[in-house]
Amino acid sequence: MKARTLLPAWLLTLALFPVPAAWGQSAPLQVVVSILPQQYLVERIGGPRVEVLTLVQPGDNEATYSPGPATLAALDGARVWFTMGVHFERVWQGRITRDRPGMMVVPLAAGLPMRRTEQSLVVARKDHDHAGAPDPHAWTDPRLAAQMAERIAETLARLDPAGADEFQRRAHALQGELLALHEEIAARLAPLRGSAFIVFHPSWGYFADAYGLVQLPIEVGGREPGPRGLAEIIRRGRESGARAVFVQQQFSQRSARAVAEALGVEVVEADPLAADYVANLRLVSLRIAKALAAPGDAR
Repeated sequence: MKARTLLPAWLLTLALFPVPAAWGQSAPLQVVVSILPQQYLVERIGGPRVEVLTLVQPGDNEATYSPGPATLAALDGARVWFTMGVHFERVWQGRITRDRPGMMVVPLAAGLPMRRTEQSLVVARKDHDHAGAPDPHAWTDPRLAAQMAERIAETLARLDPAGADEFQRRAHALQGELLALHEEIAARLAPLRGSAFIVFHPSWGYFADAYGLVQLPIEVGGREPGPRGLAEIIRRGRESGARAVFVQQQFSQRSARAVAEALGVEVVEADPLAADYVANLRLVSLRIAKALAAPGDAR
């Protein structure tokens, strides 16, 4: 006997917020997102019928971000906030929604297969190591982003029924593009399956899992390692055969570059928060392919 299927929490949330009959499209639908890759998805689906406010701006660190007074004031007209599970949301979501009871919150990753963050290359210490915590960076797998697109379209259609067909058409086109991107990247990285790379912040775990790579994080509780920790990272990096070190502008690069120099491997710029989602994943895949296939790597 087939078990009864319950409505997911995000869909139940939609039902609790009826759309006012007088709501029209004289002005775009006001939408809030947490990070720039979400903005890309929402704008591709919503088109001119939406106006998106992104909280974490270029160069901001999603782990330490705090919205200023002007940003908080701008949220007052928002109808929905698409969350992603990134760290700052745990601190700010309650504060933001408490003062805006009419703003829906729709978690884009709800119901998706979530992974756990790898253990740091530094010797684990229970008081600092966050290994095993849920990894919020699901958007780095384009197949999961394609599933998020469906949720975005359904939510926008609920808030703006007149645009429902347009949202669905745009979402289907975007999903096709994202799945084609996945196939392109999979073919590019197939010869490198099993290769390892080191990161300071573990932002690329879903991407690594999708294409058979191994991500090795440096950070311990978001902090740079001391001299002994750095020596341990270098030792374990050699043992694992890591072939590149990834850096991103939102986090310190000092330790990552020291590790790369000691291992004799390439430093690769890879920003998971770049605004042009599709172009960025393609660029990152090209940089990974070049770095991991480079001759003379330290293995």
